[in-house]
Amino acid sequence: MRDKRPAIIAVLSIILIGLIIYIIQDLQTDSPDGTAEAPTEQPTQTDQPSEETSEEPEEPVNIKEPVPPEFPIWYEEGPFELPLIGAGGYTSVEQKLFAEPDTQADVLVTLKAGAPFVIEQEIGEWWRVKGDSGTDGWIQHKTAMINLPDVIPSIIYDHTNSYNAQFRSSFVDIPELTGESLYDMRAYSDRLGEDSYIMPILYQTAKKVQAAQQIALQNGEALKVYETFRPRDIQLLVNEALSKLAKNNSVVKTGITEKPWSLTWFINTSVSNHQKGLAIDLTLVKIEELTERIVGDYHVPKILEYTEYEMQTPFHELSTNSAMFTKPIASSDQEGWKNMTLNSAVTEPALRLQGYMTAAGFTPLASEWWHFNDVDALNQLKETAGTGEYRITELINRPPRWEELQEFMTN
Repeated sequence: MRDKRPAIIAVLSIILIGLIIYIIQDLQTDSPDGTAEAPTEQPTQTDQPSEETSEEPEEPVNIKEPVPPEFPIWYEEGPFELPLIGAGGYTSVEQKLFAEPDTQADVLVTLKAGAPFVIEQEIGEWWRVKGDSGTDGWIQHKTAMINLPDVIPSIIYDHTNSYNAQFRSSFVDIPELTGESLYDMRAYSDRLGEDSYIMPILYQTAKKVQAAQQIALQNGEALKVYETFRPRDIQLLVNEALSKLAKNNSVVKTGITEKPWSLTWFINTSVSNHQKGLAIDLTLVKIEELTERIVGDYHVPKILEYTEYEMQTPFHELSTNSAMFTKPIASSDQEGWKNMTLNSAVTEPALRLQGYMTAAGFTPLASEWWHFNDVDALNQLKETAGTGEYRITELINRPPRWEELQEFMTN
């Protein structure tokens, strides 16, 4: 019988040679020009100094630089649409500025209530802030406010009290209020690159506003904010003007005093939650056209066209016509309102707005469909809450930058 082993060996050799050629060709196609690239030679560290110098070699420093993603990006690493770093803020009460995030640290200065600053860093319950005078230090943020447009720019803002106050009662204009500019809270925003309304609100309350806006956006709707912080003197001005009108107009008087209601349910002389920085007046809109905008290094939603829903009354209509429920309930009652009887005039959009806000942790006000309180913040602050005995007119902030945020996140 003929020996077949030499033939088999020859065939296997040919197959092996072909496989080697295939592998070589495959490696060559890994580079764009079809040629294999030589491995990059990495520098090596030696224990001996080079011949060119007699100095001792420095210890090698291994610095891993963060590689930024393709700009701009969506910010998804914090509680808001944009990073805290660079946002504007305000003290709601007189606050000590510490040299370190520690109440035992040196006190650099005492900031007056309403003092503006830029947020530079956050560690636990502390913010490192820089004031308009350049003073840099740490404050506890539980009594500090943040400017809402700086961190939630997708919300629609319209501070009517800055240019055309809408206060009315029983659909009657209130002299010295309606149509007036009561206090101007407009400024140029370096962060947004445009003129902007100033809308300060407590930091912890702002997180709830963000939650409500996200729920609304998922349903093709959005929040439209009319007022957050309100100065104490404006609160008293509205009360005085409405009281004077009611004395001369029986319809207005009935609209704010008909049992079981009273004037204090619509505007009072005591410190309101607006002065404490934990109340918000707003409405709901339907989004008609949504796009995006770039703020610093980040994408954020931008509403181009919207339709504001028709509620049972216009905004800031101070009378029983605006009531959500048929009778009052304590504004601090976080559960009782759920068992209240709704005013028959309440609209579906008003109910949806209430649903978004309560799902985010707010409590509705019985007498005003547009007003919501952060009772959690109220219970936490108690007597340490602000009284609003100041005006806010300045805004200092800067665009959010990815590298700056990464620096603080890695430290």
